[in-house]
Amino acid sequence: MAWIVAGPLLGLARRLANAHGAWRLRRLGYLDFASSRPSGALAPQGGDLWFLYNLVRQRKPRLIMELGSGCSTVIFAQALHDNAKDAGEDPDNAGRIISFDGMAEWAEVTRASVPAHLAPFCEIQYVSAVEEDRGSDLGFRYQRLPEGVPDFLYVDGPALLPERKICFDAMYLQERFQPGFTMVVDGRHDTVRFLRRHLSEKYRVSRNLVLHNTRFDLLG
Repeated sequence: MAWIVAGPLLGLARRLANAHGAWRLRRLGYLDFASSRPSGALAPQGGDLWFLYNLVRQRKPRLIMELGSGCSTVIFAQALHDNAKDAGEDPDNAGRIISFDGMAEWAEVTRASVPAHLAPFCEIQYVSAVEEDRGSDLGFRYQRLPEGVPDFLYVDGPALLPERKICFDAMYLQERFQPGFTMVVDGRHDTVRFLRRHLSEKYRVSRNLVLHNTRFDLLG
């Protein structure tokens, strides 16, 4: 009975979060890039993007790795640029983002979406995804992963299938994670359940029911 009531309320809360986030980002001029994206591209989700922008502004990572490119790539880059500007650093020496996309077409769409002032520290690559089986856990991973030690990992790719619901890439990256590391998994609840069982270090895990994401903060 509780879920009969909670479901519509969460849906309303998400719509309000999207409207508020889009309003805040548009006031800053940070959604202007979306008008040039093709008609088949996913529309910006203001709530998700505003959440990610503020998290990067708070955490101040130097290297963001993003699995699955899109509007979030531009917002991450803008947050890095703003962090550098606030710190009195040359924005050209801001932190950087490396974004992987499993579809060459959409990697190119993202590249074309990045404003010129953000392009120098925004690297977008097409990397195909391959199937992986870990016992009864079926999913995908990217054929290769970025170089470097990430402070922040955003998991929104590769694309999944109903019979393959897990992204395994964080398992291959976890030895690089240092104290202060943060990961956000967008939806992908089977991936979250798998990571909670199998990541080797201890994390503080918080689920955002409104935005459908889960945050992992490395302890220690």
